[in-house]
Amino acid sequence: MKNVSTKILLLFLITLGVSCSTQKGLIKKEKTEFGTVKYYVQTDLKNDNYVKTEVNNSNKQNRIVIKVADSVYYSLYSNGINKRTKKSKNSVYRLFYGEIPKELDAQIAYQKISELDSLVLTKSDKILDSLKWNDFKRWNGAKAFETEIIYYHGFLKNNKFEPY
Repeated sequence: MKNVSTKILLLFLITLGVSCSTQKGLIKKEKTEFGTVKYYVQTDLKNDNYVKTEVNNSNKQNRIVIKVADSVYYSLYSNGINKRTKKSKNSVYRLFYGEIPKELDAQIAYQKISELDSLVLTKSDKILDSLKWNDFKRWNGAKAFETEIIYYHGFLKNNKFEPY
């Protein structure tokens, strides 16, 4: 019996240690017509928590993560904004600020900003202002998301759908 209680106590302490080491804090939660939107701040990220791309390759170890109804994630970094959807698990959408090319082949790689995108990103600008994170990229002036494929042969079975 003593051995069982020791194991339970050890399990509790390990769980507590892991949960306290997570540097993710809920800032805001609201219900919208698109579902529940949750805004998180993640600080002191380790480089192996997310894949480095052109957008999140900076030395800054902070980001804002926005989760919409467990189906869409937005990640805000100091040098860019990513979007990921459960519907297209193998794609990452990076916020694009230029003119969308007129050629038909090039237009496939872009997704115009939706009503959900503008709602979420507008509120994220207010959160960035309240945190005084002036070095983070804002969405103003962006017209679309540029598509980037990250898994060519489909989403891996053991991977969890999470921000990018």
